[in-house]
Amino acid sequence: MLNFLRKINIKNLKKAITNVFRRMPLAILISVITFVLIIVIIRIEDINQILEDNLHKTAFTLIMTFFFSVGMYLYSETKNIARVKKELYQIITISFGFLFFYFFEENLFSNPQAEIVVYCVSTFLGIIAFIFIAPFISKLRAKNLSQEEFYITTYALLIKAIMSIIVGLAVMILGFIAFQSIFTLFDIDNINEGNWFSYWATFSLILFASIFFLVNLPVVKKCGEKELSEIQTNKFYSFLINYVGTPAIFIYFLILYAYTLKVLINFSNWPQGEVTWLVILFSFFGYIVYFATYAFTNVFKSALILRKFLPLAIFLQTFMLFYAIGLRINQYDLTINRYLVVAFGLWLFALSLYFIISKKKGLSAPFYSLLIVIIFISIGPWSVYHAPEWRQQKILEFNLREANILQTDDNIVMLKDYKDIPEKLSGKIYSGIDYLCNYHGCNTLDKYFNTQIAEIKKEDKEKFEKNKKKQLEQANKMDDQDDKYIEKLKKQKYSEIGKYELVHYLTEKIKVKKYNQNNKILKNFNFKNKNSHFDESIDIRGYDYFVQIHSNNYKIEERKKSPNMYKAVLDVFTKKFELYFNETLVETFEIEETIINPLLKKKNNYLDDKYENEQIIVLAKEDMSFEFIGVHYNLKLVLENINIRNPEWVDDNDKSDDNERTNYEKMQIPMLETSYVNGYVLIKKK
Repeated sequence: MLNFLRKINIKNLKKAITNVFRRMPLAILISVITFVLIIVIIRIEDINQILEDNLHKTAFTLIMTFFFSVGMYLYSETKNIARVKKELYQIITISFGFLFFYFFEENLFSNPQAEIVVYCVSTFLGIIAFIFIAPFISKLRAKNLSQEEFYITTYALLIKAIMSIIVGLAVMILGFIAFQSIFTLFDIDNINEGNWFSYWATFSLILFASIFFLVNLPVVKKCGEKELSEIQTNKFYSFLINYVGTPAIFIYFLILYAYTLKVLINFSNWPQGEVTWLVILFSFFGYIVYFATYAFTNVFKSALILRKFLPLAIFLQTFMLFYAIGLRINQYDLTINRYLVVAFGLWLFALSLYFIISKKKGLSAPFYSLLIVIIFISIGPWSVYHAPEWRQQKILEFNLREANILQTDDNIVMLKDYKDIPEKLSGKIYSGIDYLCNYHGCNTLDKYFNTQIAEIKKEDKEKFEKNKKKQLEQANKMDDQDDKYIEKLKKQKYSEIGKYELVHYLTEKIKVKKYNQNNKILKNFNFKNKNSHFDESIDIRGYDYFVQIHSNNYKIEERKKSPNMYKAVLDVFTKKFELYFNETLVETFEIEETIINPLLKKKNNYLDDKYENEQIIVLAKEDMSFEFIGVHYNLKLVLENINIRNPEWVDDNDKSDDNERTNYEKMQIPMLETSYVNGYVLIKKK
């Protein structure tokens, strides 16, 4: 222990950093630039969406370029050339960085859906795969790569990478504890605690962990000198692979084949879309274990069985994958999600076929094949962005022409009513607009709706300026006006309309809406505030009291427990909004015309997530805000969410005679006849 502590000194640290800078200067430089850039991103507040997307895109590009640079250095070290000449190989790294930035879609960061995360993770894994195969590119070309040498080197590199992650996380957590202690024990003003935690996390994971990785990165030639027996005798690694990883793979594929059997028995019960990603995930993990068990083939029987049958098991499952994704593509055509499923499905199919028919069964095959797939789907008109975008644009154009919205002269003619075209066609147009705007950027719609979008953006900016002017006028009239608050209002800058609002206003203009595929009348509509009031500061200027609003099932007995307090109760069933002081009712407002009907009118364009018995409608904050002028009080009501019964819904099991109901049914009546409400009320006493 003392020997270890003696090694940790400034001299040794300086020597280690000097050596790694001599060995991989560009990688160190990229790491520092990435760290600085992420700090800048954290510090910047008022920033437009385009610049923010490009900054995130740049940061992600730098991270990918860092690992590519490490791979190029490992490759250059296999060449018997001078250090200066080795640096020339980094021209390829710089070119890679520029190409990656150019082809990567910055729009994806403004709408990080699951498939976007999958693409980013898979891209990261593809670049990591390059690090493992980079030292053996020459041997791969010469077809004289030793299986044992590749396995041992990969193991050594992987251990160093895992060590770096663990050290980075440990430094981050220890730093968090120190910061939390300082913030708790000392009263420090004018400091954003969240930012400091973010700064430390960035330092730990981006700068410290990466330099630690480079310092400990082994020389590939020395890795090859180790024996396979050294890995086999590692008890932790042996236990992890043979008693955790291998059994997990057997269980996962047992689940998949049980589901396959279920589908085959009842073939009309089509496979769920989720099974495609389960096949990909289980198969990917399976090949990691397949690679790891190479050292234990002659030691553990389970490892031998897995290596013998896993490729065949994955190969057969790819047919289920292609069948399931084929159904979705046939229904809704190509999207980013389905593109990725097809690409990785083909990769698994080809890789499994190789391991089934090949005698050599090269361990490097998963690494270089994954890299090839990632490069293929990332660049060119066939890429994961451009192919789905082109397909969806063509489908949208076809549907617009079928609806006579897009005329033969390419002019847009708005419909007069939502019922002017079939609901299904209307839903297809809505879905096409929504998908393109959210996944490929709303600029992809300029091809058809350039004039309409320009009008929407102009109206939105005018609305912002009008509201800003109104807020300033109100603030100047207040007796207790705050100069800082007024200055803040004056400095408020317009932020371009978001994608969600743009889709809403555009589809409202051309009169198309979401299609309810089940073609049934829903029981409830759940309206939600896009900007939760818990996530923002609430301006209570001009009002005397702030109270949370409660549903109508909030009992009067509960109010009595809180004396000398106002209680606001909104009852959707009786269509009343009541204000209580203690247990006394002090003001009542009707809400049918002021809240319920206006919200129901907005449901056509804001339908979001489908559930069996209700529909989510996400609205802007102004659409969920209401003002009431009473005899004794003026109120401002801001709803976070509210459940409203669909007036078109009829309970087929409704019994008019209450005597026919069971006791259980009678107990359910209050639940059926109430609607959940959440929000707050600002109260001004007259």
